[in-house]
Amino acid sequence: MELSLLPLMLLLILNVHPAHTQGKPKLTVKPQSSVFTGDTVTLICDEGRSTGRTIYWLKDFKRIKAGSETEKLREVRVSDGGRYACAVDRKTTQSQGVVLTVRERPKPVVRVQPDGRVSRGQTVTLSCDIQQTDVINWSYSWNKDDSEIHVSQSQEYRISSVNESHTGNYSCTGRETGGSRYSHTSDKVTLTVSGSSGLMFSEAHVLIIGVIAGLNVTLLIFFLVLLCCGKHNKDTIWTF
Repeated sequence: MELSLLPLMLLLILNVHPAHTQGKPKLTVKPQSSVFTGDTVTLICDEGRSTGRTIYWLKDFKRIKAGSETEKLREVRVSDGGRYACAVDRKTTQSQGVVLTVRERPKPVVRVQPDGRVSRGQTVTLSCDIQQTDVINWSYSWNKDDSEIHVSQSQEYRISSVNESHTGNYSCTGRETGGSRYSHTSDKVTLTVSGSSGLMFSEAHVLIIGVIAGLNVTLLIFFLVLLCCGKHNKDTIWTF
């Protein structure tokens, strides 16, 4: 008789156990738990049973509202960051908390080497510098006159042997590799390519060339004077 009761007791234990654990909901954050200001975040509370039940949302251990299984946070601000959790019908335990981190959306800075004004045939390097983020890997999108021209994992965009067609306004945007975050678009930087080929001369170079040319002219005049003086002396000797 004792052996016949054992299966019945096991069955009762198995049936009772899910009733104590099924009520704890699961909270999911999409697209991810670390976002930038202006992004939209979706919180999903999955209780595992029937839908349409009242969901109580909590932030930093305080109840903030009652709603549905899905809660959207649009155009989030830094102040929206915190620990979020959910519960169902006041009777279930809270879900495990998820920390939402909201940082200011960064704005890149474009730098041009050697300069924004170059001559045809030179090599120009544009760099897209993004500071103060927790993003490990960026993908850089380059625009010229508001049209996308290049996408790369490198923050540098090099243009070899530029010509007049490369003249324009350049900007860049960073996108998180393997994530959903993206930066602001940088301010535009103007690149001007002149039609003259060859090396560009600085004011110092022009000054040096002018000094050298002046010395050559001076030496030429000096030798002409010596030549004239020598000829005059020779004519004077033959007169005697």
